[in-house]
Amino acid sequence: MKSKRKENPVVGDVGQLLLDMFDGSEGEAFQKAAATFCAKQQIALEALKERRKKDTKLNNFLIDAEMNPVCRRLQLKDIITIGWLRLTKYPLLFENLAKYTEAETEEEIRVKRALERSKEILNHVDAAVKEAEDQQRLAEIQRRLDKSPFDKVDHPIAVEFKNLDLTKHKLVHEGSLNWRIANRQKALDIHVLLLDDAIILLQKQDEKFILKFYSQSLLSPVIKVSTVLVRHNAVGRFPLVLGYWRDKKALFLVNTSQNGAQIYDLVANSSSEKRNFVDNHNFIPCILI
Repeated sequence: MKSKRKENPVVGDVGQLLLDMFDGSEGEAFQKAAATFCAKQQIALEALKERRKKDTKLNNFLIDAEMNPVCRRLQLKDIITIGWLRLTKYPLLFENLAKYTEAETEEEIRVKRALERSKEILNHVDAAVKEAEDQQRLAEIQRRLDKSPFDKVDHPIAVEFKNLDLTKHKLVHEGSLNWRIANRQKALDIHVLLLDDAIILLQKQDEKFILKFYSQSLLSPVIKVSTVLVRHNAVGRFPLVLGYWRDKKALFLVNTSQNGAQIYDLVANSSSEKRNFVDNHNFIPCILI
């Protein structure tokens, strides 16, 4: 851009310049670098925030540095996030460029391709950020996980998942459900982790997450996605209509494991929370109407 402005202060076509940055091998390198820079940004900023609270020397040093005119009165946390904010603005900028570019020209094709790539790069970076935050969350739960009650039970699942390490899995969804267990007057509040290959049912107790079997029938707190069927909870019939109506917040998980079939009667706090579990791409192949 600088060399173009030297030739002429008014720069006309910029499509090729944009493609040189966003497309091809340069675009792939930019995408990779942006994802690396942004992926753990929020995690690092939270760690820095906590460190500044405890380390007076570091905090004073940063305050002095942030007063430098080069920082434009921005704090370090604001400067670091500029990179990601800029990524979010590229699509809007290129979209406006495309609007005012002559139609059906090479320049329009190039600008629109740059627009497409800017969106792809932003989506890639956002996915990298989510993956990093999910892994951080799994690491936190792993640190607070108490599986001693689980390990004490003589059961094939307990043996198979004896060395359960949540950080070796991918977090797909996390949320709270109520578990209605036979012979219990009150539903059990559970914290559910939907992983890429398993469903983990935990109980929160103070600062810990407890992993244990439930009821005399030893309902397993670990269910493999490969052996589960998800079924809507049909609780009655419409008058004069053949067919069941659905409880919008309830669902059944049917564990078809070789260790013995088990049914889990679960209720979400809302119909939208139920959809977050049931409509997930990991579950779609397992759903029974």
